[in-house]
Amino acid sequence: MTPLPASAVTRLAFFASCSIALLLQGYTLLRPMSLNDDIAQHHIWLDAGAGSGFSPDDPWVSTSKAIQPYLSAAVFQLLHLVLPTLLVGKVLALGVLALTGFLMFKLAARFGSARLGWVAMGLFFISDSWIGIGGGFARAFAWPLVCGFLLAMASGRRCWAAVCLFFAAALYPIMFVLLVPAYLLLWLQSELLAGGWRRLIDWRGQFRGQWPLMVAVAAGSSLVLIKSHELGLHPWVGPQVTLAQIKTDPLYGLGGRVPVWPPSPFVPSFAWALMPWVKGVLEPVLRHAASFPAFLNSSLMLLLNVLSFAIPVLAIILVFRRDRRLAHVLIALALSSVVIYWLAQLLLPKLYEPSRYLSWSMPVLAVLCSAILLEAAVARLPSGRLRQAGWILLLLAMIARAPSIRGKGAEDASEYSPLYVELARTGGEEIIASFPRTSDFIPLFCHRSVFISNESSHGVLFSRYRDLVMTRHTALLQAFYSPSVAVVRTFCRQHNISWLVVEDKYYSPEPAPEAHFAPFQEQMRDMLKQTPVPWLLAYARKAGKQVQPGVYLLNTGPILDSTAQP
Repeated sequence: MTPLPASAVTRLAFFASCSIALLLQGYTLLRPMSLNDDIAQHHIWLDAGAGSGFSPDDPWVSTSKAIQPYLSAAVFQLLHLVLPTLLVGKVLALGVLALTGFLMFKLAARFGSARLGWVAMGLFFISDSWIGIGGGFARAFAWPLVCGFLLAMASGRRCWAAVCLFFAAALYPIMFVLLVPAYLLLWLQSELLAGGWRRLIDWRGQFRGQWPLMVAVAAGSSLVLIKSHELGLHPWVGPQVTLAQIKTDPLYGLGGRVPVWPPSPFVPSFAWALMPWVKGVLEPVLRHAASFPAFLNSSLMLLLNVLSFAIPVLAIILVFRRDRRLAHVLIALALSSVVIYWLAQLLLPKLYEPSRYLSWSMPVLAVLCSAILLEAAVARLPSGRLRQAGWILLLLAMIARAPSIRGKGAEDASEYSPLYVELARTGGEEIIASFPRTSDFIPLFCHRSVFISNESSHGVLFSRYRDLVMTRHTALLQAFYSPSVAVVRTFCRQHNISWLVVEDKYYSPEPAPEAHFAPFQEQMRDMLKQTPVPWLLAYARKAGKQVQPGVYLLNTGPILDSTAQP
């Protein structure tokens, strides 16, 4: 059989990547209620503006836009010209997913052959890692940025590597911080091997050879610093919190909204970042392992950790024997990830959450290295028929696991559909107060401002943002669990609340673990012990409109007029 021309294989790979992406995520386009919950933090600003229904001074709308990288925000706005907000992230995620699958093919093919590219593409699509692309937020660009940069460096295309670095700064600055050290390592290694220190300190020669990357690093650094300065001056964001605050504030500890302290142990974090198939492949194994005796369970975890390290090491050794320059590219990515991860922990929270520097780079390395070993293992089978059987078994295994990963990254947001219908009928620019998790999708579906939501509480690594979150959560709990109508009335008057949403499930003596985050989860328990049936719950059951089982909607007018009675 005559092999296909390289151009035809490339077109086929692109078509295959688009088709698989459509199969895995395309159905979400037809399901308005199938969403990534982070949309409540990242995209609500797209619907804001005069006559939108949002309060003019809504801090969550303002901060939602402020935290977006410059080019990401521009992409969202451009798509919003032709798409509703509900579809902006879904369409973007679909496109980025297809692009990443294709880049994964091209990257792997550069390390071997088109056959290796197909294996890598298949492993990528059954991995958990692309779940982060779901939703179409700024972080969705991480995978294509890493793949594009590695492909450019492996191919010796410095201009394309420079483009990737600049776009990393403009689309998702965390990737810029990660990829620049990888570029510097590769630059130092190549120059020292080629001509030693004398060549390295020849600045004119270095600029002539490296000017595209130098310009990209300088321009990207400027973008990142300007954005950081802008966030520091924002009235609702402000400078970052200090490490001393992080060490003592339960908001940043286990069970907190952003659990970054104590730092996660490096070895388990690194190992699991190198194993991006937990949900797609390993979930059944881990589920059954939970019932094993403790010794067997621990042994399995140890084996998985050892494998996660062994796979990239063996693959890099294999690549090193074929082409040292390609092996250096993989080593640079791994070293950069480790160094920046440790630096992020040392400088916490200056470089944001340390885990981000492993979760977006190590899976790329894991997929590529696993593909290299699988392709090498099948290619070493003794006969042609065995090799064919090996490829068929590998393909069938990927197809069998694909359904388990389909639709990951999105959740069903229809739980409060009747409530959304009622709130959409309320007056524009009115503020709604409800329990934080209930509030998440209200701005999206109803175009109304909420007092506080769970998703809007994520930016607490910034001091003014943290103060706002803490103040609002505290005020909400005091009103919702108070025995006195006066406290509720004061809360509504001070914060201009027009509507209250009260739910039975949040008044259980033992709230569900996901009901709130530390330190408010414990506060809820303590308040309920003191007042098992707070005033607001009793009033809601008597005078509120039950819009769905256990959910009551209250107009605050009667409460503010002092006519409500417990």
